[in-house]
Amino acid sequence: MRWPNTLKVVIPGKLKFSFIKDGVSFYEKRLKNYINFSLEERKVVKARVPDLIKQNEGKALLLGTEKAFIIALDERGKEFSSREWAKHLGNILEREREIHFLIGGAYGHSREVLEKAHLKLSLSKLTLGHEIAVLVLCEQIYRALSILSGEPYHK
Repeated sequence: MRWPNTLKVVIPGKLKFSFIKDGVSFYEKRLKNYINFSLEERKVVKARVPDLIKQNEGKALLLGTEKAFIIALDERGKEFSSREWAKHLGNILEREREIHFLIGGAYGHSREVLEKAHLKLSLSKLTLGHEIAVLVLCEQIYRALSILSGEPYHK
């Protein structure tokens, strides 16, 4: 099954670790068989104070989201099993054309990002570094789309 939607994972800055880049690339290729998928690494104005860092990252992450359904990854967000997530994502895909997953940096999201998010999603009760979160999110999106397509990836 192929969806006409656009799905973006948006992060502050660039991925640094090669093993993360390789993993994300692995899932990115597979996701493109299901949906118009992209990873966007946004340039962020540098700062030293945590609140200012979050504000600058938030501004960068929210660029171009005016028409998008925004999902902010947050440790206090809603948790799903893989099958629950697939069903929930399927419902979002039925009604929303463009979906942006926003992943914050080391200090999390600004209040503005959290207020604009239509859904706050937690990947785990564990705190994940944002690069690990990118990889886990890509895998979970791929898993959800394979479940919705009836493919045997999720056993």
